[in-house]
Amino acid sequence: MTRATEPAIATEGLRREFTVGRRRARRTVVAVSGVDLRIEPGEAVGFLGPNGAGKSTTIKMLTGILVPTAGSLRVCGLDPTRQRRELARRLGVVFGQRSQLWWDLPLRDSFELLGSVHRVPADEHRARLDRCVDVLQLAPFLDVPVRSCRWGSGCARM
Repeated sequence: MTRATEPAIATEGLRREFTVGRRRARRTVVAVSGVDLRIEPGEAVGFLGPNGAGKSTTIKMLTGILVPTAGSLRVCGLDPTRQRRELARRLGVVFGQRSQLWWDLPLRDSFELLGSVHRVPADEHRARLDRCVDVLQLAPFLDVPVRSCRWGSGCARM
């Protein structure tokens, strides 16, 4: 748990570089440069930008999947690079938009399968699903196959 005065997420000068290419044609690509964030407990934020802007790379550093090239970061009072396992117990991240959803199944069934895969007790699964449906306004999409949904177009009209 973070202390009341400590931000939920704090970064300073966050940077990530990748070396790409073959032996003779190697070059360095900067994926993230100079990201400074301070997100307080309870705040809700959006992380927007065009393809290639470094959004996923930044999230991967915040979760400990990638190690920053430079800068500092703390998430939930932890250093994601050194305390990745402990941090993973406190948060969840899904990458790839719909990659966790089964294309031919209704959204509700995908959530049910994922709950089973992760052994989430039935009442806890119901409570989590109810909260997500409420917060993300998913009710119109629950019984429609994912392939039929155009998120934001109101696939409930189909």
